[in-house]
Amino acid sequence: MIKTGRIEFYDRPTAWGLIVGDDQELYVVRGRDGRGTPPPRVGERVSFEAGVATDGKRAAEVRLVNRGLSPFGRETAGGIRPLR
Repeated sequence: MIKTGRIEFYDRPTAWGLIVGDDQELYVVRGRDGRGTPPPRVGERVSFEAGVATDGKRAAEVRLVNRGLSPFGRETAGGIRPLR
């Protein structure tokens, strides 16, 4: 089932992150599905294929819907700039 949500956390070195779905459920994203595309950033709106694994809900085939604002800073072309 295709769902939409927002990137809550993403660790580039390990390619592991969390998506909060519009249904308020938490989904784990592992690895990068989009070859040749930049990794997701906190605050971005995404669509994904929702699934279930033995350790919880998973997001697969994650695709960017639009860039958003991070609760931790402002999105810039180069990434997230912390609020000061």
